[in-house]
Amino acid sequence: MKRLLAIVLCCSLFVLAGCQKNVQVRFDSVYFFQSEDDLQKKKINLEQLSQYTRTLQTQVAKAMQKGQTTPGNGYVVVAVRSDQEVAVWLDMEPALHEYYDYEIVEAIKKMRPFDVDSGIVVFAIKMAIDTPKHTTKPIPEPKDWIAAKKKVGDPNDVEQIVLSIWPEE
Repeated sequence: MKRLLAIVLCCSLFVLAGCQKNVQVRFDSVYFFQSEDDLQKKKINLEQLSQYTRTLQTQVAKAMQKGQTTPGNGYVVVAVRSDQEVAVWLDMEPALHEYYDYEIVEAIKKMRPFDVDSGIVVFAIKMAIDTPKHTTKPIPEPKDWIAAKKKVGDPNDVEQIVLSIWPEE
């Protein structure tokens, strides 16, 4: 009897494990905070940038693969410095649980970034989690940036904003 109960319990666990659904992560357009001329001055290789954004999408999807989260949409915002350091912010509604926020940020930081000749390149990609609808918000604005914009001289200068919350060491 105990053996039969153990078998039924094990089978139940396998069935429950199989019922866990994968989180659907969808990506849409890329938003550049700097002009095309600025990107050319920083000598951005568009092929490298394109590969980086595709790999980023794959890594985020992997990080969320077995997640359990509420549907939401927004942006993943990435800054790449000329010293190959990367910073990441999420601008999602509703905000992701801190565990998934951390997993996404760390997955992106582990990637080898594209080359930046000088300064910082900042871009964002629209992201939707478990919903086919992407955000209608025209410009990404992570929470950390809102306070930073009030402290910098030019709140429209994305490099100043990013450096104020992510200083070079």
